[in-house]
Amino acid sequence: MLADTPGQKDRVFLILTGVWLFTALFLFGNPVILDYLHPPKSVILGGESPSNVLPYLGILAVLGLACVLGFSRLANPKLGLPAGVPKWIVWLPAAWLGWQLLSFLQSENQAMSQATVIHFASCLAAFYLGLFVLGQMRQAKLALWGATLGLMLNLADARIEKFGGLEQTRNNIIEQIESGKLDPATLAPKARDAGNTIPPKIEKQIAALPPGTAAKVRQLPIELVKRMYSSRLYGRMFYPNALAGLILLLLPVSLALLIGQGRWRIPRAAIAIGLAAVGLACLYWSGSKAGWLIAITLLGAWFLHLQVPKKLKLGLACAAMMLGLAGFAVKYADYFDRGATSVGARFGYWRAAVQTAMEKPLLGTGPGTFQLAYKRHRAPGAEPTRLTHNDYLQQASDSGWPGFMLYAAFIGGAAWVLARRRLDDPVLIAVRLGLLAWALQGFVEFGLYIPALAWPAWLMLGWLLASPINWFDKSVAPE
Repeated sequence: MLADTPGQKDRVFLILTGVWLFTALFLFGNPVILDYLHPPKSVILGGESPSNVLPYLGILAVLGLACVLGFSRLANPKLGLPAGVPKWIVWLPAAWLGWQLLSFLQSENQAMSQATVIHFASCLAAFYLGLFVLGQMRQAKLALWGATLGLMLNLADARIEKFGGLEQTRNNIIEQIESGKLDPATLAPKARDAGNTIPPKIEKQIAALPPGTAAKVRQLPIELVKRMYSSRLYGRMFYPNALAGLILLLLPVSLALLIGQGRWRIPRAAIAIGLAAVGLACLYWSGSKAGWLIAITLLGAWFLHLQVPKKLKLGLACAAMMLGLAGFAVKYADYFDRGATSVGARFGYWRAAVQTAMEKPLLGTGPGTFQLAYKRHRAPGAEPTRLTHNDYLQQASDSGWPGFMLYAAFIGGAAWVLARRRLDDPVLIAVRLGLLAWALQGFVEFGLYIPALAWPAWLMLGWLLASPINWFDKSVAPE
């Protein structure tokens, strides 16, 4: 049979986990509460987009099968903790999920909260899979090749967008409007953004179209119009900042896997150089300002891992950060001259989240329901949103201050535990850098709610916590 021996079972488990990660990056780049929104190139214009419910349940079944097979391989049925992992860091995410379930019982929208709670439960499954199963497997790194292939697919898709794909998508939509195949008036009402206007820069491009076509383009949902005329890349992800988050999370570990020990080192090194070049180019073309700043932070942190004198490491890290900040200032000078509108919008989201948490401090409005709370606190003329663009504050709004404290304590506690580790394995170092990027982006984005970002992050977090430890402070090392 396929999995008669322990070694065969391990291989099947690792293959299932790799398939799950690859499929997540291929199909599930949208937030779980927005499965009817898709990038323009895949949207079914003129009607409703198909629901992602069945594919999502299918890939959850793959995750469930991997969990059953993986946990069945454990020698200790009591799930003994790996050495050096504090018990509280293991129980905190379970307590957080429990509080989400309590909040779900009084949610303002049961459908939104149900989708969100199911997703959160899958994140915990990924975390414990990494902690208890991958952490005990010598070949655990093989599962991450699925994530690497998924990243490559996203970058290939983004590269096509850069060199004609976005323009072709826009022209196809315009052709459908002119031929009568697409009537903007028939689009679903929920896809429209009331009270918004087309940005002046885009309006100039629309005005160059024939008058009849231009009038119909103006009837399209504002979000779709912005995507049509945007030069920012998003690959298979929901939008450009999510692509930036994916690159920051997975590019370091993908490069470490390619450069690692094994056969065909020269071809693998050549592929790694090409992947790094394409990945950094796509990060730049995504236009993510937070992504740029986080990339600078990661570069500085990576320099600190070099086996060179301490003063030289600090000098290289400071130089890299100074050059990166200088480039950022030049690149986005016009953006800040225009008032940094997206930054201002985020402050509005965060203010609404805090106001909601003050009004409902115990259980919030229900997991994934920030959209409803924001409508009550949205300033006149402010941009609409369905997510807080801050994973931490969204916990406060959706599930009250206890939900916020449990989640913040888990992420902060995990960061504290991992920061005290001295890692020598390049793959583990790369995983830690990617997780640092994911945690930092959580302050300005919603990666927790996107399966393509959340699942690999939670899996790698559990695995890294279970990895062999070598503490900076030898006095606290377990015997």
